Amino acid sequence: MSKGKWKKMTTTAVHKYWTTRINEEIMYYSSLKYIPTSSFKVWKIHPLALANSANQRDINRIPTRIKIATGNYILQTNRAAYNQNNVDPTCKLCDQAEESLSHFLLCCRALDQIRTPILKNIICKCSELLALQHSNIQLDILQLIINPFHYAGSVGSENDISCRIEPLCRQLIYNLHNKRYEILSKMDLISSRRKMNFKVS
Repeated sequence: MSKGKWKKMTTTAVHKYWTTRINEEIMYYSSLKYIPTSSFKVWKIHPLALANSANQRDINRIPTRIKIATGNYILQTNRAAYNQNNVDPTCKLCDQAEESLSHFLLCCRALDQIRTPILKNIICKCSELLALQHSNIQLDILQLIINPFHYAGSVGSENDISCRIEPLCRQLIYNLHNKRYEILSKMDLISSRRKMNFKVS
């Protein structure tokens, strides 16, 4: 056997092993429930992590986008579940419900002004792509925002989603993230000032 053939055979075996192992183990991680097992391919970057352009603004949105997709974005429900202290899982922004991923992305009233126009645009673009595909599938809006590539084939090709829907989903997630941290920072500042005034008096 030649060196080239041996190298190719070894590489193929290693790739097959890791693809199988990761696709088998991914189902045990609830944080990865929005990324289907079939989406992992060795040597291929997941489209959620790809920059659509060399635009720095688009590149800056990727880390937050990946944290949301992989379940690593810290919300109040995460803090309550993993903190030894007694942490209230209620959303600090609206004080209406537990701050889960669905609440943050779809329901929090404090973020409505940011969410509504972009979400309407996402739904409009999806409707256009569905009409072109002659498809009438039911879309899960939360799944669509977190990982629109889940619908590749039903809504459109991976390229259609990458060019028309994913940039809007990234924009929505990034803008919601920024607004959330802006509000939380103001709340922390007010709280620290009150503590200082209390100590002085």
